[in-house]
Amino acid sequence: MIRLVLSMGLLLPISLSAQSPNFAAAERFDAPNLQKQLGSQQIVPFFMKRSNKFWFVANKPGEAGNTHYLVDPDQKQKTILFDKELIVSCLAKLTQSSPDETAISYRPQFSKDEQSVEVGYKGQNYDYNYIRKTLAKRTGQELKSYPIYHTGTMSADGKWLLYARQHNLYLKHMADSVERALSSDGAEHFSFSINDEDAYAKVNSPTDAIWTPDSKSFYVLRKDNRKVKTMTVINSISSFSRPYVKSYKYELPGDKEVVQYDFYVGSPEAGSLVKVNLDRWPDQEVELLRNQRSNEEVFLLRSKRSRDEMELCAVNVHTGILRVVIHEISKPFINKDLFQVSIVNGGKDILWWSDRSGWGQYYHYDRNGRLLNPIADGSWTAGKIAAIDTAKRIFYFYGYGKEKERNPNYAFLYRAGFDGGKLQLLTPEDANHAVFISPSKQYFLDQYSRIDLEPRSVLRTTGGKFVQEVYRPDFSKLYAYGWKRPEMFTVKAKDGTTDLYGLMWKPFDFDPNKKYPVISQVYPGPFTETVWNDFTVIDRYNNTSLAQAGFIVVVMGHRGGSPYRNAAYYKYGHGNLRDYALEDDKFGLEQLGAKYPFMDMDEIGIFGHSGGGMMALAALGTYPDFYKAAVSSSGNHDNTIYNRTWGESYQGFEKPYALNQSLAKNIKGPLLLVAGESDENVNPAATMRMVNALILADKDFELLLLPGQHHTYEGPYKTYYEKRKREFFAKYLMRH
Repeated sequence: MIRLVLSMGLLLPISLSAQSPNFAAAERFDAPNLQKQLGSQQIVPFFMKRSNKFWFVANKPGEAGNTHYLVDPDQKQKTILFDKELIVSCLAKLTQSSPDETAISYRPQFSKDEQSVEVGYKGQNYDYNYIRKTLAKRTGQELKSYPIYHTGTMSADGKWLLYARQHNLYLKHMADSVERALSSDGAEHFSFSINDEDAYAKVNSPTDAIWTPDSKSFYVLRKDNRKVKTMTVINSISSFSRPYVKSYKYELPGDKEVVQYDFYVGSPEAGSLVKVNLDRWPDQEVELLRNQRSNEEVFLLRSKRSRDEMELCAVNVHTGILRVVIHEISKPFINKDLFQVSIVNGGKDILWWSDRSGWGQYYHYDRNGRLLNPIADGSWTAGKIAAIDTAKRIFYFYGYGKEKERNPNYAFLYRAGFDGGKLQLLTPEDANHAVFISPSKQYFLDQYSRIDLEPRSVLRTTGGKFVQEVYRPDFSKLYAYGWKRPEMFTVKAKDGTTDLYGLMWKPFDFDPNKKYPVISQVYPGPFTETVWNDFTVIDRYNNTSLAQAGFIVVVMGHRGGSPYRNAAYYKYGHGNLRDYALEDDKFGLEQLGAKYPFMDMDEIGIFGHSGGGMMALAALGTYPDFYKAAVSSSGNHDNTIYNRTWGESYQGFEKPYALNQSLAKNIKGPLLLVAGESDENVNPAATMRMVNALILADKDFELLLLPGQHHTYEGPYKTYYEKRKREFFAKYLMRH
């Protein structure tokens, strides 16, 4: 009898997804409740100026307040910065009363010699300044005096001040307070003020003007937005008695009138402001490089509107004469997500990023644009620069895909010399790394983790030697609460060869003998993939909570997503902005369904936000018999009314835009459209155009418009949206 039951059990198929949604579990593991189980997961080091020491703040789960730590890398020591019991005792003696502990400010303010630290206190009878005066009197120290604050940009020698008023640029000689107007054509949206629509334009305001180190010259970039057209949103629940309407400058793909750029150099002694001839391409974009230290030249980038051509230019700050240093062409567009240029040693060394070989790498040029050498080569991607040691002519940068048999989206830190040569890996662990390098360039804090590896913060020398562990989070409360990690997986793209990396969330009471509806959380890119590489408890899409309602939730990358792969992967979707990611998502789900019998491939939902909202609806309209329900929030369904840089970079100028409205006739499954009425990024008009198309096609759908919400939903509106999303998928994907 026992043998019969066992053998029959082996023949039983996995049960159908006849289940009820577990909304209680979903709410229990919603982001706000998970946050209560967490302390600090990562730290930010604040390095001191005179030593290699740094301090940081962290807290444990359920801990009231923070603990401050001081780390001395040279001595390999980590200590608690504030002895709170001792401080309370000292304050009691000083004030001759019981101090209010909640009024003690533990924001570290170190002395110049970095041997002592001040603590702020503001009680009923004592404020911070009084305590400082009392302490100064008792110790014989002089009180610190603070410089007078000036609105504007002061020259390094303190002789000159640049500022804006009524949108024009002014120069003041500090010795006699005589001011001079350097321009007279300033206007709203053509301003020298940092706020080109400054409501207080009649008073002095800060400017973006920059002084050379010797204080003998200055330069400034001015934008002309006067002809750029506007978009409008409404806030129905503003604090005003009436709904609040806001119009804002917003460029669209193909606009005739777009922002224009002017660049000026000036001399305080001559009181001059000279306009530089920047002319190269119509409607070019101009970007001024920061942190320049030359007294002779200033470097800027100018880019063709087609985004496939760019030049590094040097402008003489005395004459205004411009010369081209480097000319770059990259088809179909330049990877601005990873592109970086660093002007080093006053322009004698230039580090220039390019994917001209098919892989992003750094190249070393001299000040005249002569290529000296590639820094490295190979089938991997060099990422952002973390630090540069100008004295040693060494720089530190992130790299992706160089370490074989590891996820090519993981960041590792490398060190290289300007002249190339041997490349050194500084972060060997198989994980995603993020670093902070000390000002002395002797140490760096390495914070690394993986979906299945808890975070660690360790200290290393910039030679790669391990020094000490600095911080490790406490997740005991989280695990006791019942939380479990998502699982990693790899599938093939539709081409059958490209690896795509993904994550899967399961219900925490998962039963492999049951079938679960499947939900694909999507974001097509092109500048990122929402497949988290770090140890992730709370992901921005709340997939943990959604899975607990009774779903298998997955997310995967797509060709055309991550900029950290090669150029072919990153630029795959150019000219096909709406549809390029769809076939990879469908093919990836089919592979998972074939591998995992607990996935109910007859009940597949899809959702996404922003570009993911566009993709979710496009999937429902392109494969209406595969995806059975979709939630589309703040989707850019009509990219002709979305950001100009986005459309002109990733779609280009040659092919017409495919709009989601054209798919309305194909929609079969249930659809929930969501938008924030005050969204200035993806204007709610994109959603309303989709609504119009669905009405004209006589399609049923649901619409949720969130009052006063922008592109990111917050507070009760975020909570309500997440609840509606869970209920929507439960209603249409679960068989009761």
